[in-house]
Amino acid sequence: MMDDAASLILNGVEGRAPALLLVKGRAQCEIVEQQANLVALVNFDSVDDRGWPGEFDRAQLIATEAAKFEALRTTLRDVLMLASHSPDTLAQPNVIESIEESILQAVDLAMAAATPAESKRLSLSHYLALVRKFDEFVAANSGKTLYSADVARQLGVSVRTLHNAVVAIRGMSVHRYTRLRRLWNVRQQLLRGASLQSIKAIALVHGFWHMGEFTASYRELFGETPQQTLSAARKNTDSQS
Repeated sequence: MMDDAASLILNGVEGRAPALLLVKGRAQCEIVEQQANLVALVNFDSVDDRGWPGEFDRAQLIATEAAKFEALRTTLRDVLMLASHSPDTLAQPNVIESIEESILQAVDLAMAAATPAESKRLSLSHYLALVRKFDEFVAANSGKTLYSADVARQLGVSVRTLHNAVVAIRGMSVHRYTRLRRLWNVRQQLLRGASLQSIKAIALVHGFWHMGEFTASYRELFGETPQQTLSAARKNTDSQS
């Protein structure tokens, strides 16, 4: 539901935000809408090993946290705005994959808020070893766009287990952790004096497809805009030449 006022009745059960309608496989859905609703429908070909709730061939309303729900809605709005106003951006290398990962991670967080942690919680020592392997993998693939499902598969765990390990050891989600690493990679490249025209290209290469959000995140982390970092680096280079 993309509007807080939206409401519907699914198979006799009323649903309101913050809640997700999750359908796995095929399921009969009798939906009654007492008013016109604005909804977003996202289809995934496969979401194995992500730890999402729900049973196969069933339709279920999954209640979640308001903040996680709003973050998912914001991501979907941003994707639709990008596709509508800047369709050429979607043709850039890896942008589609980065957008898919953004949506998947937003759903991961909403689902994690809706379901209990793993019933058989792994020990912190196991989590620590897993996060160290994760750090090594990220370092060995710096500059590449990493996708949580691929990383988890390489480490031999589920996406949910990887998420729980990073939260337990680093105190943040996989999405935020990898985002911070990618922001640092962008900064290192800007400090080398890349051309002003290439800031957007550098951001896209590192998986940042929403330029406004990228600039805001960069400023929040480093206390300056990407343009300011680049200008300072170029002045430093000019003074040394």
